[in-house]
Amino acid sequence: MKELPLNKLPKRVLASLDLETVFKASRCVVAAERLMIFRNLQKRPLSASAVGKRVGLHERHCESFLDYLVFLGLLRKTDNLYSNSVLANRYFIQERSIEWTRFWSAECAKDFEALTVVDEALSSGRDWREILGKNRKRDYELTQQDPEWAAGFAYALYDDNKADAETLADHLDLTNYRSLLDVGGGSGVMSIALARANPQLKACVLDFEYVCKAAKEIIHQEHLSNRIRTLTGDMNETIPGGYDVIMFWEIGHIDTRVMKMAFESLPTGGMLVRSCRPSGKSQTPSPSGFLNNYFGVRPEHQTKTEKIESIKSAGFTTVKYRALGQGMGMITAIKN
Repeated sequence: MKELPLNKLPKRVLASLDLETVFKASRCVVAAERLMIFRNLQKRPLSASAVGKRVGLHERHCESFLDYLVFLGLLRKTDNLYSNSVLANRYFIQERSIEWTRFWSAECAKDFEALTVVDEALSSGRDWREILGKNRKRDYELTQQDPEWAAGFAYALYDDNKADAETLADHLDLTNYRSLLDVGGGSGVMSIALARANPQLKACVLDFEYVCKAAKEIIHQEHLSNRIRTLTGDMNETIPGGYDVIMFWEIGHIDTRVMKMAFESLPTGGMLVRSCRPSGKSQTPSPSGFLNNYFGVRPEHQTKTEKIESIKSAGFTTVKYRALGQGMGMITAIKN
């Protein structure tokens, strides 16, 4: 799924918004997503009162809020009937499943709450959770403790990672391999794409219990239950043997100790696969560093050099990096 950058908004809108107003506008867009306004308007135009009844908008704010979405170029208004704009249909309907809408809009709302005290956090050095009296857990903690959150996380990432999974399947040659362990495989989206591209391949998704439950449903819906199974487990405790490929894809920081367990679990000639985003050549600062540090809810990531060194320290000698395009890259290593 593509993000909606500011330069995709109508020029007349951008000309009318200053940076402070953009913050307010984007929060209103998140509210519209959480209320399912775009989804309720995808089939036919509706009046303000009809939209209000469907999504639960109070009459005090209903028409003025919808008019604000018209101003932002996300809705159209004709004869007092509202409908999605081309922009809204593309970004909020065609490129997002309803699972993604529900999950990610809720996560964005939490991020906005954290940002309301960013000035105090910056000046005091205190964590925003302390300032707000909140206890927001990290993603990996929620996947273990909250069944509903874990399911939403799995379904949302399945929707968001389909294109990346196809790219990986196009570039990763598994012709000579028969079994894959997808460590921290989440929804199973990568295993699904690799299984379809390699008819001889069987896969196992290793993840926490609640994530595996959602992954099992997704795999069943994709008619691949006979070739892909799930296994409840924690990669920090054990890496099961019996597989000739072990893959770690987009799961953040991984200790060298875990890499060593993977090395020991693989047979001679077995392959390790790990995601690795290309290092940018530009010296332009990235916003992700500050935001990830500020929110502090997602595992830290390692650089390409750190990942390669960790893999070599685990015992692998044939280690290669390959850029896959679209901001993707992978490291492969063979156990000699």
